[in-house]
Amino acid sequence: MFEVFKKEHVLIAHRGLRSLYPENTLIAFEKAIKHFDMIEFDVQYTKDFEPVIFHDTYINKKTNINKKIKISDLSFEEVKKLDNVSWFIKSNPFNEDLDYRFLNSLKKEAIPSLDEVLSFITDNNIFANLEIKMPYSKNILEDIKKRVVKFKLKDQVIISSFSLEYIKELKGFYKAALFDKKVTLKEILKYNLDAFHINKENFSKNLTLKLLEKDIVTNVYTVNDKKEIENLFKNGVKGIFSDIL
Repeated sequence: MFEVFKKEHVLIAHRGLRSLYPENTLIAFEKAIKHFDMIEFDVQYTKDFEPVIFHDTYINKKTNINKKIKISDLSFEEVKKLDNVSWFIKSNPFNEDLDYRFLNSLKKEAIPSLDEVLSFITDNNIFANLEIKMPYSKNILEDIKKRVVKFKLKDQVIISSFSLEYIKELKGFYKAALFDKKVTLKEILKYNLDAFHINKENFSKNLTLKLLEKDIVTNVYTVNDKKEIENLFKNGVKGIFSDIL
């Protein structure tokens, strides 16, 4: 079993502490590890095949570039020049009491590389969920495996994706399948999973308990209501992906 899942309940910082800091940035991860059991982040590849941490397919909503451009159509050098902080300061997406003085002091070009985040995980000895956002590619899977091994993080990183071909082909690593629809026990068992990740709208207590009998834990996303979190834990859920403290 993935080590952190041996705890009774696990709180997972969804893209870091993104209610108070720009999502998928090192500062969001740094602030999250003081309050959460593990972090979650999203990996995409640039057009010159460098892995970076960014959730959206297009850059226009969460950078300073107001054009609908795919992050995968930019070079690594171009991505590292994007301002992915100012949008957060301007929009305050979770209506929090933000520390504007601190946020304005941050470097605005803050999209990290995968290696930077893996180094952060190593330095802080934490657990993480690496979500692959790209359509299936054997080259991407092999590159991610190579990097996780290079940083000696096979026991601290669980790999997940909606693109289930990654999960099917991934062997020798902790892995989780992501779903946003109703799914059967038979379908889940095809993938030899360590964890099953489901959105809260399609959570099933019955399925969760059946999976536990197979040593597969259920983690639910994305839940920001404390009573709802408590209720899910009472119904057999192992981990909760959350944006808030």
